[in-house]
Amino acid sequence: MGAASMRSINRNGIASMKRGAAVPVSALGFSLIELMVVVAIIGLLAALAYPSYLEQVRKGHRAKGQALLMELAQRQQNFLMIRRRYASSLEELGYGSASGGDLGSVSQDVAQSYQLASMGVATDALPPSFNMMLNPVAGSTQAADGSLCLSNTGARWRHCDTAEETPW
Repeated sequence: MGAASMRSINRNGIASMKRGAAVPVSALGFSLIELMVVVAIIGLLAALAYPSYLEQVRKGHRAKGQALLMELAQRQQNFLMIRRRYASSLEELGYGSASGGDLGSVSQDVAQSYQLASMGVATDALPPSFNMMLNPVAGSTQAADGSLCLSNTGARWRHCDTAEETPW
């Protein structure tokens, strides 16, 4: 039997294969070219979407760092109201035994991206003041994002003490 006898035409003029009829090998799957076109399209979409995804992750980590600085500032203000001075360490603010720039006891999410670079407190000045800075951890997604700073006056900056300094 020829290939023509395997097909039947219905009343709408559409050709269909009969059950049990032999199917040509070319009708079983995709050709290599079709598959490569799909792979190329997926690769192009991924190349366009991945940088945007990384930027959103960076913004999320920055927001967590900013929230942490605001929380630390709130605790500093409470400490000032009770003790008439600002705390000079995280331990005084009630964050356990955090040493130096270790934020592990404060927030695991922020500790992966930032470290506390300084928590400068001027107790001799009237009124007393503080200035806190978070630096990005080298090799993290935040490395190119710059540092975050917050002072007791409410001034907030990114890229602290550089020509690119901007408010957040």
